[in-house]
Amino acid sequence: MKYLVIGLGNLGRAIAKDLTRVGNEVIGVDMDLHRVDMLKNDIAGAIALDSTDKEALSTLPLSEMDAIIVTFGKDFGTSVQTVALLKSLDAGKLIVRAISSIHETVIRAIGVSEIITPEEDFSTMYTSQASLGGLFRHWYKVTDTEHLYKIKTPATLVGQTIKNIDFEENFGIHLIAIERPYEKKNLIGLTQTEYKVISRITEELVIEADDLLILFGKMELLNKIIAVR
Repeated sequence: MKYLVIGLGNLGRAIAKDLTRVGNEVIGVDMDLHRVDMLKNDIAGAIALDSTDKEALSTLPLSEMDAIIVTFGKDFGTSVQTVALLKSLDAGKLIVRAISSIHETVIRAIGVSEIITPEEDFSTMYTSQASLGGLFRHWYKVTDTEHLYKIKTPATLVGQTIKNIDFEENFGIHLIAIERPYEKKNLIGLTQTEYKVISRITEELVIEADDLLILFGKMELLNKIIAVR
């Protein structure tokens, strides 16, 4: 797939590299020549260009892109101008970083539906990590209030069946799957730990000590599991 990333600060640079790493064709755009030079050897193309200049913006292959990602993190005006110009040039799918709630309201009014909020997401992830402590493994945002969590099994649940725990009834959250570790020898004979996913959750299934639980729900409800003694 083809992506255009406009704004090559920390977030834009990371997105461009990650998209490239998984096999996508990425063009990066920024007015700062130094940022462009830093990235030009890591992605398909990097261009120094003022995205608030409609004529300059129109020289980009906008119609060929599967998505255009606007990642400005400080300049409210530059972001809004860029998005407005992209809309006027009939650009396709736009994904825009929201700097604040006001900025999000403005870009939604322009017609953008896909918004990324890295600062807010980081805050939620850090809160989850702080609350869950050593049990925390991963966090994935689904909606503003409901999230997917991967956690290490709390000691109080080890040895219990799914029927006995009854996540939905007792805690108001859903158990989506379990990752269970097993030992496997690699090509050179060394033993390594891998995980198999148990997605068919039956009432008789017993939770083991090293299981990773994939749960869906609200953070405050997840905390109820941690509080069980």
